[in-house]
Amino acid sequence: MQPSKPARSLALVTALKRYPWIGWAGWGALVIAILWGMHPRRFGSAFQYYLDFAAKLWAEQTIYDPSTLGDVSYWPTSLLLMVPLTTLAPVIAASIAFSVFAALFTYAAVALSTSLIDDRRQATWLAGLLLVVNIWPGWYHFKQVQLHIPMIAAMMLAAAAIVRERWTAAGLWLGLALFCKPLALVMILLAGALLPRMRSVLALGVVAGVALPFAFLNFDYTVTQYQLLGLKLWAVATAAPGEWIYQADFTTLMRAGGIVLPGTVSFAVRLLVALGTLWLAWRVRSTGDCKALGLALLLLSGCYITLFGPRNEYLSYLAVTPAIAALALLILLRDERDWRGWLLLAACQVLGFGMNLAVATVLKPAVVLVIYVWIAWLMARPERWRATIEQRASAVVKAP
Repeated sequence: MQPSKPARSLALVTALKRYPWIGWAGWGALVIAILWGMHPRRFGSAFQYYLDFAAKLWAEQTIYDPSTLGDVSYWPTSLLLMVPLTTLAPVIAASIAFSVFAALFTYAAVALSTSLIDDRRQATWLAGLLLVVNIWPGWYHFKQVQLHIPMIAAMMLAAAAIVRERWTAAGLWLGLALFCKPLALVMILLAGALLPRMRSVLALGVVAGVALPFAFLNFDYTVTQYQLLGLKLWAVATAAPGEWIYQADFTTLMRAGGIVLPGTVSFAVRLLVALGTLWLAWRVRSTGDCKALGLALLLLSGCYITLFGPRNEYLSYLAVTPAIAALALLILLRDERDWRGWLLLAACQVLGFGMNLAVATVLKPAVVLVIYVWIAWLMARPERWRATIEQRASAVVKAP
């Protein structure tokens, strides 16, 4: 007779209690494997892309092409930070960048776990589980050394700082996230609207990041590139569904049901959902519980980016899986038999699976939509959200 699902889950819990280092071992093995196998065949379509466009930026060549959804859509500052790596051999440059990205992501997992869980030793071991759960969702980004990694790591660090009420640190981390990728603007707008103590730091960080290229590049050239970037981002935000082949968001989910929205209507839907997301975050903020708010901002931002962010790709769900995994571990920390926690961990793996494009563009947005609706139901009455993430009862992993 096959063991039941609860029995298998409890067997897994028993194994994790006996070997609490297993998460860290898995994460360490991944980092070593990526560094050992570093080769242009792996990172050529992403990291080499950064190097090529960073070299063009330094040579003051045109970077952005608003007539296409492809090519680069990162800030000039993001590319400027890559310029020193263009002087190195590509494999060495990629190894250095990945080492920095992996260290930042590791630090973010530890910081988030220790901010959410009172027992520091227990939180450290749970951070290993948080990392290992995100190996599969992040595999594409890890092997291609993508800026998606430091962006989400900085957002996790900002959430941890918000939990601890360290407003300056939170603002600085969000500034770093923004200049890794423009998508971090979602969490910046939520935090800026709800947390007055962060507004000045966020504003200064944005201004400093925008101004940095002017210190190294010709003024007129830099202004022109910002203008082209603005046009490109608008073109991406208002593009009709299906124009970007790798897109996987609410538009591809609706298209599977026979509903194709014009680009401007899609943009209007994104704006309305953004207001609804802000309302949910405000509901949580009204409780005065920074722990509930920090995780809520990270989870809401990740859900919005992956489901309503323009040009979200079917392999880019690492933006939300760390927050989902953190919520799952908090639920299981209270009750290791709670099926919601196990379902959330399973959802992380589904969101990381490199499945057929036609399936992924429907299944992955559907998974995030279910989670988004569920957390909206929780946060509409904040006491439900707070009860969900409260620590009580036994732990999933106990530090030896």
